Amino acid sequence: MNMRVKHMSVLLAFLIALMAFAPLAAAAINIDSGLVDLAFQKLSSLDDATKSDAMSLLQDYFRTEQGLDTLKQDLPGILKLVIGDDYEQKLQEEGISLSRIKSDIDELKNWSRDDRMALLDMMEKGDKDGVKDLLEQYASSGTGGASGAAGGGASTAVSGMGSAAFPEVEVKFSDIQKHWAKPYIEAMAKKGILTGRAEGVFAPDEKVTRAEFVAMLVRLLQLQAPSEGTFAVFPDVTEKDWFYAPVRAAYAAGLAKGKQSGFDPKGLITREEMVSFVVRAASMKNKSAFVDSAEIEYLLLRFKDKEAISAWARTDVAVALKLSLVSGMKADEFSPRGTATRAQAACIIYNLYNLIYE
Repeated sequence: MNMRVKHMSVLLAFLIALMAFAPLAAAAINIDSGLVDLAFQKLSSLDDATKSDAMSLLQDYFRTEQGLDTLKQDLPGILKLVIGDDYEQKLQEEGISLSRIKSDIDELKNWSRDDRMALLDMMEKGDKDGVKDLLEQYASSGTGGASGAAGGGASTAVSGMGSAAFPEVEVKFSDIQKHWAKPYIEAMAKKGILTGRAEGVFAPDEKVTRAEFVAMLVRLLQLQAPSEGTFAVFPDVTEKDWFYAPVRAAYAAGLAKGKQSGFDPKGLITREEMVSFVVRAASMKNKSAFVDSAEIEYLLLRFKDKEAISAWARTDVAVALKLSLVSGMKADEFSPRGTATRAQAACIIYNLYNLIYE
């Protein structure tokens, strides 16, 4: 094994250790000591010089959120280098999905920089108990950790993720009685997940905004905004906005991601954006699915506009199709850049609810 492959092997071992715990937002976390032990066995097989060089590489990734994003981009190449061209199949055989690893990397954005560095130091020193303790601290306290919240100061804890206890709400929308989406809208509205545009008005055929859809997901996942600190990640999301709390909660949980100019809360959500949000939400609940490149092509083959699906959204669209979370606008048309209606959003929210809780 050459030096670069050894370094990538350490990185992969560390990622295996991260997968030893469920998403940090869950209410009940069980640390899988076996996976942590496996990671340390891998590390112990390396000489000190190789281990030190590899940890330096990891530190470059772990110092910033941008570094973690780079790690996600590099991950397929790392897996191919360490495991081989058939890494997707081998991961699947071990019950591991690429999307799950990426989700765990996203969780690290909720950690403080100091704790990320401390975790690497513990890994290098072979402090297995220290690693488990730190993972358990984050698991039991949301994302509070040992050194404070990500970025310092404010708590980024997210609660309520482990419960499917939704209060029954009496709702009646006058504009959905003959609509195709009536059963989906009513089912989700009675659980408080969907709300109307006005008293007694759902407006099923109106377009849904990015803020509205994120708010639906936040209520479905039972996320809560951090109780302390300020939130100035997106310049177009301020405390005076009705969507301030849900966007803040979604960002803290690793669900919400913005665009180059901000979050674009009032922008109409496209179908591929909606799918990406939903697949990320499913992954947070360990309900995602594995698809390799061949299966992606197979799942998208029936759509004559498959080439119009953005490169970043192709895997998510394939996963959503595999999980039956979404279907095409027509049998042979997905319409990835088309904007979604509130009725369509209600349908995909209904499907996601059943995937997660039923």
